[in-house]
Amino acid sequence: MVNSRKLFAGILCLSVGVFTMVSCIDDPDPAPFQAVVDIAVQDMQTDAGVRYGIVIYATSNYEIKSAKVTGPGASGEVYQLTATADKRQFVFKSETGDYTAALPTKGDYSFEITSAGDEKLTGKDIVGDEKLNSIAIKTATIANHLLKTTWDKVQGADSYVIRFYSEDKEEILFASTFLASDKVEYEFGASTQGWAAGKSPVAGTNYVVELLGIKFETGVSTDKGNNIQFITLDSKDIEWE
Repeated sequence: MVNSRKLFAGILCLSVGVFTMVSCIDDPDPAPFQAVVDIAVQDMQTDAGVRYGIVIYATSNYEIKSAKVTGPGASGEVYQLTATADKRQFVFKSETGDYTAALPTKGDYSFEITSAGDEKLTGKDIVGDEKLNSIAIKTATIANHLLKTTWDKVQGADSYVIRFYSEDKEEILFASTFLASDKVEYEFGASTQGWAAGKSPVAGTNYVVELLGIKFETGVSTDKGNNIQFITLDSKDIEWE
């Protein structure tokens, strides 16, 4: 994608707190306005079968005023992104009812990002039609204060990620790094690197562990975290012990 450099893995970030921001305070030569946009297809398991939606992240080194993405074609759908708690990141996620049996339209998705200072960036990100079979958590068990999650390998997956949320999934507490494509298990605990600042598991508290299978965009060899084509995911409720 254009108008970007490696800021962080937007769609899979733990929080924008891990994003190394550029400060303008007392800086005689502030960095130019830069942004990363990534658009990925994501699956969802439903009673009617697998359905597909779209997720979009726009992240900048300065506060964003507005961000929108327009789908392919003369009458391409327009996706208005909304701010997260940190206004340097805007997102769009398909609502549950908007997931469909067909993949989102492939092609060039155009984006326009405007900073709080009214600077604009434009560019494109390509969405393909590559997908993965649905992933499933086999086991998620706690022993000796460590949560071990296992799964079967998903054919064609380039990587896996484990995320750990509060019970209502409103807050992401932990995220692994990108795991190797031949990995079929992952174990973490309170001392494992990847926790949000000041967060750690509490015994007797309910959480959600989430497993993601990742396919990167075709032909991408660098900055893969900002070039994701497809995400398949599964989750499981768990009580920490």
